[in-house]
Amino acid sequence: MTLRLLIVVSLLLIFPVALASLAWHWQWYWFPLLDLHEPPALLAYGLTLTVGKLGIGLTLLALSMLILHRWRRQPGQLLVFFFCLFAALGGAFVTKTVAKAYFKEPRPYVLWLVQQGKLADSTSFYANTETVREAQLAQSLVKVNDAQIPGWLKHHWQEEVNYSFPSGHSIAAMTIAGFFCLLLGYRRQPVWHMAAPAGWAVAVCYSRLLLGLNWPADILASSVLGLLFGGAGAWGFVVLDRRLAD
Repeated sequence: MTLRLLIVVSLLLIFPVALASLAWHWQWYWFPLLDLHEPPALLAYGLTLTVGKLGIGLTLLALSMLILHRWRRQPGQLLVFFFCLFAALGGAFVTKTVAKAYFKEPRPYVLWLVQQGKLADSTSFYANTETVREAQLAQSLVKVNDAQIPGWLKHHWQEEVNYSFPSGHSIAAMTIAGFFCLLLGYRRQPVWHMAAPAGWAVAVCYSRLLLGLNWPADILASSVLGLLFGGAGAWGFVVLDRRLAD
């Protein structure tokens, strides 16, 4: 791992996400920005699903096959590889969970529903357990016309009734992208190879904004944290892989 590689990966992952905060500073509200019944909204939803319960497994499988292709084979290499990858993701998950409980930031869609008169206020909403929130949100969304918010987004909102900061999807995507981008760079692959997972992770972050699930500060903090965890995992794998090769 070199300083130059770390700088390149940081620019690929952090800089594009930081632009969202600048747009917010200029009062560009990310939600509701899209026409939620048009293909761009469905694309954003599809990107979010790539870090969902099923999607993240398929994403990790595809990227793992890419990075391990033609890598020198060492006994125990796969075990070390997945240990480092899942240790990075585990650290990101624990950090995200603790931070959400501490900061208690309402999600954008919750405040939007309050503004629309569909929820009383965000404080009383989050005072309930997650099970009660899901039921309360379901009742509130019945009052929202499908022409305004499509059914697929209503369903997704009901699955994400926890707090907003930091973004769990964003920190997972950035941890994965940081891990694989650094390993691709370590293998001296072209920059455009790194641009593919980096572009995917950045797109996942923006999908969270456009669907009303996170704020710009959420995805920016998640990007920094994800890069740290992904970088630690990649560094750990490189060190252990070198030892296996000796």
